[in-house]
Amino acid sequence: MKLNPSEHKIQVALMDYLALALRPELEARAVPNGEKRHIAVANRLKAEGVRRGTPDIFICLPDGKIAWLEMKKPGGSLSPEQKAFRDKVTALGHPYGVAKSIDEALEFLTSVDALKPAYQRGDAFREAAKIHTSMMGLG
Repeated sequence: MKLNPSEHKIQVALMDYLALALRPELEARAVPNGEKRHIAVANRLKAEGVRRGTPDIFICLPDGKIAWLEMKKPGGSLSPEQKAFRDKVTALGHPYGVAKSIDEALEFLTSVDALKPAYQRGDAFREAAKIHTSMMGLG
């Protein structure tokens, strides 16, 4: 059976995971930018500064950096506004990632050192996963 989870389900699972795995001195928040809204609500939010292209999740990192993470369902791609945002923030030195799965999100979060050591997806994790897969007869 092939699973094709929605962007929403992937993001909810990631935020649940981050409740345990995020380094305690960091802060992660979601930006509710992408759903359909009544036109009056959309106009009010636009007037307040909500803009297309803002990523789904941001993580406040040490030294004033912000890691931006755009979640996509499998097969999804960045909009022109999302690409423009990515290009602007990376030019300013902020990390930006796109993830179509929990594993891709965790690889990005490991790369920006946002996860507690036990939750990082480094070489030790990959080796343990290989051993587990082998023991389960899956690889």
